[in-house]
Amino acid sequence: MPQAPDNRRTELLDAVVAHLTEHGIAGLSLRPLAKALGQSTYVLTYHFKDKSGLLAAVLDHLDQQDREALQKWASQAPPGSPGAGILAFWHWQTRPEALPLLRLNYEIFGLLSSRRISGHHPRMIEDWIDFIAHQLMAYGRGARAARIDATLISAALSGLTQDFLITGDTHRIEEALARLAEFTDESSPGSK
Repeated sequence: MPQAPDNRRTELLDAVVAHLTEHGIAGLSLRPLAKALGQSTYVLTYHFKDKSGLLAAVLDHLDQQDREALQKWASQAPPGSPGAGILAFWHWQTRPEALPLLRLNYEIFGLLSSRRISGHHPRMIEDWIDFIAHQLMAYGRGARAARIDATLISAALSGLTQDFLITGDTHRIEEALARLAEFTDESSPGSK
C-alpha cells in the first residue's frame, strides 16, 4: 500500500532536519541535499517546489518539533519554583543529545537576524515566551507581569545559550544561570 503524501513529506523533513543538524543550513542547496538523502532532486521539488519552499517547510517543521518538546517537558513534574524551572529546563535543553538541534536553531536565528533567510517568521521565540509566561503564571504571577518577565528571561536564556554554544564556559554560565534563577524567584509573588 503506497504511503500518503503527507507522511512521505514528514519523513523527508525529518531526514532533512537530521542532515542539517549535522551539516548546517547556511549552504543549503537542493542537488547536494538530495544526493546526501539518497533521493532525486525531483522528489524534493515535488514535495517542496523549490529551495525557498523547502526552507519554509523546514522552519515550520522545527517550530512544531520545538512546540512538542516544550509540551513534553512541561508535562513532567513541576519544579519547586520558577527559578528551579529555569535551571531544570537549561539542563534539559543542553543535554548532549539535544545540542545538534539547539545549534541548528541558533544558526537559523543568526540567518534570520542577518536577513539571509526571509519570507518566514518562525514561532520559536513567541512559543518560548508563551511557555515561560505560562510557567510563571502557574506560580502566581499575573498575565501581564508574566509576559514581560518571560521576555526578559527568554532574552537572558538566549544569550546564555549562545554564549554556551560559542565558548563552552559551563562554569561561568551556570553561575549566571543560578543568579537568573535567584532573580526570578526573588521577583515572584509572595517571595518577600
